Amino acid sequence: MDIRRIKAVLLYILNEMPEGCRDVYHIVKTAFYAQKDHLVKYALPLFNDKIVALPFGPVPSLIYDVLKVARGDQDSYRYYDEGLLSRLADPIESQYESFSSKEHPDMECLSASNVECLNAAIDVVSKMDFNSLMEKTHDNAWKSAYDNEGSHVMDNLLIAKENGASEEVLAYLSDALEFDK
Repeated sequence: MDIRRIKAVLLYILNEMPEGCRDVYHIVKTAFYAQKDHLVKYALPLFNDKIVALPFGPVPSLIYDVLKVARGDQDSYRYYDEGLLSRLADPIESQYESFSSKEHPDMECLSASNVECLNAAIDVVSKMDFNSLMEKTHDNAWKSAYDNEGSHVMDNLLIAKENGASEEVLAYLSDALEFDK
């Protein structure tokens, strides 16, 4: 897990997202959109976090837990190291379910392709309401993971395939994901 990159992604979203869209749902959906866009265009994950199929759609697990800790929810500590979650949540403020950042992201952790996909995701997600986001993210990749009786972790290959990745991208991504294991 690349903690520095996840922190940079989260802080980038918080610094660039329009103020009225900095709720948990828009933030996690922006991270998800950036991730799926990066998988499709560059055949690599933008960040290493498990995308989990929850009732309201796909959610990057660690990013979601960081936001919950930032708003004062202690339940997430049972899934991750307390120090890790605290370090990631410290630069984030939460007030009335709206989040903001106390610092800028470490741009050395984000490549040009990362920033491109984050900007595109911010542009798309910030223009959608809750229902539109839910409708757009409940695809076959989500359904497959959500209906799984065991793990609800979504498959990056299926996410890429559902979102139009070419056969070449899928082959490269498959190899890259296998190598990472």
